[in-house]
Amino acid sequence: MKKLTFKEYFTTLFGGLWLAVLWVLGLFGYKDESSFGKALKRIFASCATILLVLFTGCVLYAFATEIVYDKWIRPHTNERIWDEKHISNHIVFQSMYYSDKSRIYDKSKKRVLLEDVDWVVTSDDKDSLAVFARNGKRGYINRFTGKVVIPEIYSRAWIFSEGLAAVEKDGELLFIDHSGKVVIDKDFQVHFDNPKYAFKNGYCMIKNPVDGKMGLIDRNGNWVLSAEYDNLFNNEGFWQVEKDGYVGLYTEELDIMFPIENTGICVYDDVIEVRHADHTAKRYDYKGNMVVDFVIDEVSNMQYETTELRNDAESADNEYVNNKIYGIADCQRYLVRSGNYSTPDYYGLLNRNGKTITPPIYTSIEAIGKNRYLCQPDGVIVNDRGEIIN
Repeated sequence: MKKLTFKEYFTTLFGGLWLAVLWVLGLFGYKDESSFGKALKRIFASCATILLVLFTGCVLYAFATEIVYDKWIRPHTNERIWDEKHISNHIVFQSMYYSDKSRIYDKSKKRVLLEDVDWVVTSDDKDSLAVFARNGKRGYINRFTGKVVIPEIYSRAWIFSEGLAAVEKDGELLFIDHSGKVVIDKDFQVHFDNPKYAFKNGYCMIKNPVDGKMGLIDRNGNWVLSAEYDNLFNNEGFWQVEKDGYVGLYTEELDIMFPIENTGICVYDDVIEVRHADHTAKRYDYKGNMVVDFVIDEVSNMQYETTELRNDAESADNEYVNNKIYGIADCQRYLVRSGNYSTPDYYGLLNRNGKTITPPIYTSIEAIGKNRYLCQPDGVIVNDRGEIIN
């Protein structure tokens, strides 16, 4: 077969485009065979040739950079082609730059242990087994040796915590030990909303797949808190629960510390602050003993409108305007937050010596006189002794 030269290629290409131009122009009835017509056709054919050459160049450039260089050349010329995540000192999970290829690699022996691994996640408590995914399935490897301990036979799997791991197989939620033996099989199902099954202090949170209510099971799979709570989590070793807008607190041993009748609970390093249903806030130690019997979040002065007026001259037009004069009320308003977005904050009255005049039972307080206050939600007027004025 005769080889086609560069000149012959473009001559043939130009001739073909010329015929195409004549055909297109013929469709519109343009058959001018004058010198001007021929020149116009040649210009049109030349422009089309240039555009085709540019298009071909772009395609070839994209092919060279995206496929030839990235897939075939870069991996063999770039010194650092792997992004590494350490699983242990010598075992790493490697992802290749500019590629979807990944693997588990032993850096000390310079040996690939497992190919085509999608991802690897280690346990928070540094368990010896790490969960990995490959080909749409999940299993477990020893993070110190990189060897597969439990093959990838599960549709979903979670990290080991306190010696147990949750797995999903054939639509069921099971718990296995380090050998892969099923130790909890109680007909549980995986909840759809990003579950995180992990044991904490001997218990694991489980959601009801029907209504999403939460409860706790022990290491035998038995319910220790039935799945009836809207929210449940471990808070500094305590188990905090929420139900119907109210919160409660259980100890680490699941003894009731504060029943589910409070609007908010915050556990700090050394104290527990509880927002009670009567709108007061108190602080307790970790044994439930009260250490602060009245917590106030904010104190503010209140102004009231007097009957006096002040005349101020305006320099621009020499006219006078009447400005109202405001006074400072005898009592101050204090705020106790509810600790819950669905529950309003409440206010009470303090005198100038810091003594509580009223409990925090009002949603708002406004001064309407030196010692008169309009209190909502009932719209009552209270004096500076906390008495309702008829």
